[in-house]
Amino acid sequence: MPARALTDVDGGPSEHEEAAVAPRRVDRAAFKREFPSGDATATECAQNLIRTAELFLDADTRGLRRHGLSTAARILLATLEGAGEPLSQTLIAERLFITGASVSSLVDTLERKGLVRRVKSATDRRVALVEITDAAHPVIDAYLAEVTTLHAHEFAGLDEAERETLVMLLAKVAARIQALDVDAVIATARPRRGPRKARR
Repeated sequence: MPARALTDVDGGPSEHEEAAVAPRRVDRAAFKREFPSGDATATECAQNLIRTAELFLDADTRGLRRHGLSTAARILLATLEGAGEPLSQTLIAERLFITGASVSSLVDTLERKGLVRRVKSATDRRVALVEITDAAHPVIDAYLAEVTTLHAHEFAGLDEAERETLVMLLAKVAARIQALDVDAVIATARPRRGPRKARR
């Protein structure tokens, strides 16, 4: 088991920290035999992406837990502030890539906290819009400053060119995933070829 990572005074990683995490690998020859329609390097990418995403989201959650807001709630508040005007729940759902029901639940929670309110549209009184309250501004200012500082430290192990490459690679993967017909892909999977031990 690797030694626990040391940290510098400013909370950044020490010189010993990066060596503590090795990439996840699979036995490529065995993988090829067992999963004929898979690809070992793709599975390694997936495993490492999942682990990194879990660590990244966990750090965000721990770092910002004092605000008592979920990641989705923080993004919703930042989206409203960035829009500079009240938005319909339908438009919020489109911008956050979540369902209308999820937006409604988030707005209910934030409304109870006094951070947003529902208002009628000036052009169509049948439409309810969501706007941030004055009480939300200091909360948004605080967590955006904190999360951007955290992100700067999380990606400090990469230089600017590497960060740009990472952005482009992630965008390329995202575009590929969006274009996939997942059901059609799953239907092409060839049976696993792993020998199983007989049950006693």
